[in-house]
Amino acid sequence: MSLSSPVLAASLALGLALGCGTRAVAAENGLQRYSPGVGGSDMTAPLVPGWYVQMPLVAYHANKLKGNDGQQATAPTPTQTTVTPLGTVPAQPQLRTKVGIDADTYALLPRLTYLSTTRLLGANVGFTVMLPVINRQARFTGTPDYTGSTVPSLAQPLFTAGIRQRLASQNGNEANIGDLEVSTLMHWEIGDSQSVTFAPTLVLPTGDYDAKRRVNAGYGRYYTFRPSVQYAYIGDGWDVGARGVLSFNTRNTGTGYYSGNMFNLDWQLMKFVSDDVRVGVQGYFVRQLSGDTQDLSKFSATDQQILAKEIVNGNKASVNAIGPAIAWLKNGGEMLLEGKFLREFNARNRTEGQAFWLTVSKPL
Repeated sequence: MSLSSPVLAASLALGLALGCGTRAVAAENGLQRYSPGVGGSDMTAPLVPGWYVQMPLVAYHANKLKGNDGQQATAPTPTQTTVTPLGTVPAQPQLRTKVGIDADTYALLPRLTYLSTTRLLGANVGFTVMLPVINRQARFTGTPDYTGSTVPSLAQPLFTAGIRQRLASQNGNEANIGDLEVSTLMHWEIGDSQSVTFAPTLVLPTGDYDAKRRVNAGYGRYYTFRPSVQYAYIGDGWDVGARGVLSFNTRNTGTGYYSGNMFNLDWQLMKFVSDDVRVGVQGYFVRQLSGDTQDLSKFSATDQQILAKEIVNGNKASVNAIGPAIAWLKNGGEMLLEGKFLREFNARNRTEGQAFWLTVSKPL
C-alpha cells in the first residue's frame, strides 16, 4: 500500500498526534499574571495625593520556548501502541518532539490610581485598579527526534505530519479583556529623595478563558494574591527604582493546575540628561519559588487526557531581561512618557523573547 494513502495518514496522525502538546512550561501555559517589565520610570515619578491615570502599552514577541534545562522545550508522544496499514508500531515513550513557537502579545494596561491625604502608619493611603485589554497570538511547530525509536523510516514523515497537525491545533489568536486587578496603596515619603510604596493586590478571574483552548486573554479560573513593595530614589542626577512582587495562586478549577508561587523584580537606573529627559537601563528577573502541580481527580477520564500536563521537577520558570530606556517628565510631573526595549535571556520553562514598551502616566 502506498505511504500516501489517506487511511494510513489518518491513522498515524490520530494515533500519535493526539498526545503531543507543548507541556513542559511553568506557571500554566508559561504565563503569569504579573507583566514583567511594566515597572519603569513610573516607579520614581512624583506621587502626591490626587488621581492618576497610567497607560502602558506593550508588544512582546517570542520565538523560543525553553524547557527545564534551558534548552528548546520538548513534548512527549503517546505511549500506546499504534496500529497502521504498515503494521503495528510499538509504543514510543522515548520519542520526544522539539517544540517551536512564534508568539505575540499586544496589551494595553490602563490603570487608575488614587492617593488620599489620609494617613496610616505614616503613609498616605489610596487604591489602584487595572483592567487589561489583550491580544495573544501563538503558532506552534514540532520536530520529532527519532533517535532510538522503532518508528519505521518510511512512516516517519507521516508521524511528523501528525505531530505538527496536533501542535497546529493549539494555535490561536484571541483578543479580549484580561483579569481585573484591585489593590489598596500605602505610600511613604522618606525625606526629600526617597519613597516606598506597598500594594497588596488581588487579581480576579474576569478575563475571557476556555480551559481547553491554549491561547486565552484571561489566565484561568483561579485567584492571585500579589503583594508588592516599591522603592524609589531621586537625587544627584539619578533615578533609581525597584519593585519586588510576590504572587500566590490558587488552583485553576478549570484544569486542576496549580501554578507555583512567583517572585518578580523590576528595576531601573536612569540618568538626567536635561531637566525633563533621562536615559538609562531597565530590566527584570523572574524566579518561580515553588513548583507546579496538577490534580485531575475530579475530572472525567476523557478530560484528564485532554488537560494532563507534563511536570518536570516542578516546571519552575525563570528569566532575566535588560534593555535601554528613555523618559520625558514634563515640568517635573505634569506627564510622563517613556519608551523602552527589553530583551530576555536565560529562560527556563517559558518563552524567551523581547518587548517594546510605551508608557504614558498623567495626574488628573
